[in-house]
Amino acid sequence: MPAAGFTALATPQQVVGSIAVGRPDPFAPLAASGAAAGDPAVAPVAPLPEGFRFSGVIGSGGQVQALVEVGGQSGPLCVGPRGACRGSGTAALLPAGWSVSAIDPVQGRLILRQGRQQRLLRLDQTP
Repeated sequence: MPAAGFTALATPQQVVGSIAVGRPDPFAPLAASGAAAGDPAVAPVAPLPEGFRFSGVIGSGGQVQALVEVGGQSGPLCVGPRGACRGSGTAALLPAGWSVSAIDPVQGRLILRQGRQQRLLRLDQTP
């Protein structure tokens, strides 16, 4: 029994018992299909900011940018918080809490993140 004012630590068995065994299956269905099926363990896909449209990808000077329109403003997005492109002189187009995780110029993909949710966009499909 712990002394007054102290909290007992977990036992080794409690610690080991709380650790998940194994690893996620790389061949399992994508998370979006679980969310569509109503699986509460799978987070829903992040809804896009108001008026968002992904229209292109360009690469220049070793930097890749996604061309987008958000709420009537258009411009580039770069990887990082709010998609801000350093040295471009333009304001960040994404709302606070959003970031760009990746831009793939070869396959025309843009991955946005809001908190723990992410959204994959492709040039060949509408969101």
